[in-house]
Amino acid sequence: DLEATMPFVLRNYFSLAGNVLFNAVIHANRKVLQENKSKNVHEKGGASLIAGFLDGDLLALANVGSCSAWLFREGRVCDLVMPRSYGRLVDPFEGGRSIPHIQAPLMAMGMSEDLEPEICEYRVRSGDWLLLATDGVDLRVRDRILELYRNPKPLSEAASDVTEVLNGLQCSDNASGSLMIF
Repeated sequence: DLEATMPFVLRNYFSLAGNVLFNAVIHANRKVLQENKSKNVHEKGGASLIAGFLDGDLLALANVGSCSAWLFREGRVCDLVMPRSYGRLVDPFEGGRSIPHIQAPLMAMGMSEDLEPEICEYRVRSGDWLLLATDGVDLRVRDRILELYRNPKPLSEAASDVTEVLNGLQCSDNASGSLMIF
């Protein structure tokens, strides 16, 4: 209900889904800031975050830090968010992903009061695949999933194949991925 009062802000250039995500991230950031308040700088915890909200065929994404979102459609793959990392600063084409030690996020949940999450909105279609991933998931995984996408199989087989790819990750960092098939 667009007439309802949101707990923080309502941005007129975002849908209701985008505003829900924006406000949820701001609220979560405030909670993490409270936890960090009494800690020394080397004890404070921060985190990257990727979140999605699906409202019909409208997908709203929220991104903080070094996470990724990839949309697979019609045999192609597209980046949906721009990770804010030192690697992206050094190499805007590949985000420095071939050099794991420079993947440090330039922003993180719980580190700053003026956090500005990236909010993006897209229309999804039947047949689309969406992969949300933390910074430990590299471009090789994206490319392997693109191969699977290009070779259609029954849904349960495709999901099993993607799960196998994600479970077989050899990462130098923690890694998590979530695939949605529309």
